[in-house]
Amino acid sequence: MPGPTVVATHPAAGRVEPTRIAVRTGEATAAGRAGGIPGAVTAAPFTSQETRLGAIAMEVAIDPGDTDTTFRIGVRNTRGTPVHLTSAILGFRWHCPGPVALRCFQNGWQSWSETGSRVLDGEGTAPFPSGPWLRGLHHAVGSPPPDRAGWQESHLVSVAGAWPAGAACCAGVLEQGRAFGLVYVRRAAEGAEIEVELWVDALLPPGERLVLEPVRVAVGEDPSRLLEDFAAVHGRSAGARASTSFTSGWCSWYHFFHDVTEADVLRNLEALVAARDEIPVEIVQVDDGWQHAVGDWTQTNDKFPRGLAPLAADIRSAGFVPGLWTAPFCVVRESDLFTAGSDWLLQGDAGPHRALVHPQWSADALVYSLDPTRPEVVSHLEALFRTLVELGFGYLKLDFLYTAAVEARAHDPAVPRAARLRRGLEAIRRGAGEEAILLGCGCPLGPAVGVVDAMRVGPDVAPAWSADAEIPGIEATLPATRSAIRSALTRNWMHRRYWINDPDCLIAREGALGDREAATLAAVIGASGGSCFLSDDLSDLSPPRRALAAATLASARAVDRMGLPGRARTRDLLALPAPTTLVSSDATGETATLVNLDDRALGVDPPASWEGADERLCMNLGPRESAVLRLDREVALAVFCDFDGTFSVQDVGSTLAQRHGGEARARAWARYEGGEITAWEYNMTVLDGLPLPKTEVERFLATIDLDPGAADLVAWCEERGIPFRVVSDGFDANLNRLQELHGVSFEYDANELRYERGRWRLRPGHPDPRCGCGTGVCKRGRIEAFRAQWPGVVAVHVGNGRVSDLCGALAADIAFAKDSLAIELEARRHSFERFETLHDVIARLEQLGGGAGFAEAR
Repeated sequence: MPGPTVVATHPAAGRVEPTRIAVRTGEATAAGRAGGIPGAVTAAPFTSQETRLGAIAMEVAIDPGDTDTTFRIGVRNTRGTPVHLTSAILGFRWHCPGPVALRCFQNGWQSWSETGSRVLDGEGTAPFPSGPWLRGLHHAVGSPPPDRAGWQESHLVSVAGAWPAGAACCAGVLEQGRAFGLVYVRRAAEGAEIEVELWVDALLPPGERLVLEPVRVAVGEDPSRLLEDFAAVHGRSAGARASTSFTSGWCSWYHFFHDVTEADVLRNLEALVAARDEIPVEIVQVDDGWQHAVGDWTQTNDKFPRGLAPLAADIRSAGFVPGLWTAPFCVVRESDLFTAGSDWLLQGDAGPHRALVHPQWSADALVYSLDPTRPEVVSHLEALFRTLVELGFGYLKLDFLYTAAVEARAHDPAVPRAARLRRGLEAIRRGAGEEAILLGCGCPLGPAVGVVDAMRVGPDVAPAWSADAEIPGIEATLPATRSAIRSALTRNWMHRRYWINDPDCLIAREGALGDREAATLAAVIGASGGSCFLSDDLSDLSPPRRALAAATLASARAVDRMGLPGRARTRDLLALPAPTTLVSSDATGETATLVNLDDRALGVDPPASWEGADERLCMNLGPRESAVLRLDREVALAVFCDFDGTFSVQDVGSTLAQRHGGEARARAWARYEGGEITAWEYNMTVLDGLPLPKTEVERFLATIDLDPGAADLVAWCEERGIPFRVVSDGFDANLNRLQELHGVSFEYDANELRYERGRWRLRPGHPDPRCGCGTGVCKRGRIEAFRAQWPGVVAVHVGNGRVSDLCGALAADIAFAKDSLAIELEARRHSFERFETLHDVIARLEQLGGGAGFAEAR
């Protein structure tokens, strides 16, 4: 049957019509490659029925929406001989209302690839000046098809939109490791043509049917929101690991680089212990420079004479998570792995394929890549990362991952290049286990969703603002602080939808970046809510730069605690030459980070929603300068809500303690009841070190129900501008996961939970020794801290337990109570409102009123 004539429509953003389906095929060589030739295109008008396109039959299933539609694609080789399937293509035309100037967002293929916006004109993506091999390190296709001249090329997803505001259209592939999505966009008379290619690049055996990833098309009025929605749908479909606890740490790379020694690490470990209260990071990660040879990832060089296990033990005994850098697919000739398994490598025309050039790794500078289509390579990766975790490393940085997906001859030519990478990543995850934190770097993005916990989203930072080398075609991908900041802004929409974004390390020391540059890097890292890692020798930090590091860490952690998915949004994604405004919103107002990445002064306006609030918000920023502005709302009422047994039906921590605490729990509870230990000491006695694997916790969390009025209470507060915050003596990792499972987002304070070899490790969130509650999160302290900022606010506390909720209830102006908290308050003759579900709380709050508006900016 013919396809629909319109697949997405929006009253202010126009409509999208499908135009064609097509396949690109090439003549397969004996080695199973198409000889590097992109192949010929066979096309037909768009239809949802199976259509013969030369040797390939293609069918499209449609999941229609109003402003968006998802397309599911299957292809089949109808011949009795193999066919090299290069790509499958869906074509669309976006009719944009009115004659407007259009720009498009171009996403790079891998972590370091250039990402930004372009004017949508007839010229298209400029020809690459340095040849297909170098282009193939940063693009899925080394030699773009000749028929794509005049098109703008994006990877995974793209947005075309009116500038400075108005209609926008988003198209992308919900990648899961079967193909690389390339989105091509070009200007048309009434909008834009958009073609999505699912780049398979594999040999399809006779009669073989291949189900490709879905394509999603949507229209709207906000490019950032369209990308956020795309990532949310993609993340859910791919099982994104977006709820990992906030990650912070110290990394050896940007001070010591390849010269790092064990003594350097131990000296900074000692300094981090001394600075724990000032700079409370969690991870100490040893970067490139420790290894015997690239490819041999269990052997250290002479600079690390004791080997890996003793160093990991030292880091862990100091109270940090040991972290280690590897480039798991990379191999050099000097390695034992090359000698023992050179047939494990991806192949070129005359031996192993050159995956990259790195003079500091090898005498001949040549680096090769493992071939994950070989079962023995998959087994090797799994065993290797099981060993690294057993040696003590709980945080694993995986670098140069694109090398497994470059255009080269694989052992099994029927495996698409995206699937090669996915197989390797899944083997690493199986070996490392569910509890290890995996950071991807130099990685094609789509195939890693659902495998890694964090992802580098831009090029390396550097102790310099701009790149110190010129390599035609990849200047924007080279290490440079400016390029790292640009990508952190343009890929902000991925955070907590795919993974934790890693904007790379803060370089805070004097002599590396100037005051302006260091402050701008710190402002963007802090405003994004992503990972926050330091990378200086701490002895080199002056008091002002130590304060900058501490403030950046506190800001990033606070933004991340605003709830899932990420709350920060780039407000001018399509701005040229780069975005300038990152805004995070909470119920008390908005914080705008304004950035000038240029080398000349620039006028920067506040977000459109702030217009008219204060003329002071329009400013000129000097070269490489930033500013952080705060616009507060009027706050008359604020709601602080307990989680366990209040927002959720079950008490998560108490139930786990009862099930797994054994006799230790009963003894500890008796000691608590007798006044011998505090509530937090009870937690540490029963839960810290508890042998409870993450997989078991995941199964348990899937059984947790929220109060019938939980989501409604959050929505009620949001609609009225009333601050709502969960204050919990439970744990951040569990709250993150439950937000994800139930599709509800809330700001929160909680204790910190990490895993160490299958055991829980706990750290208090906001203790207050002045209060007698003895909890890890003192709810009185959280309410009083809010009152200090908002004098005169009516503070509401909602809770159910006398252990952790009592001090909050006593500190609040209005207390809602049930269960043991109600009994305790009644015994104390302290007034409270009784409730059964949070719908009762809403009904009573309706009588109290509330509301908010914007006040003067601070």
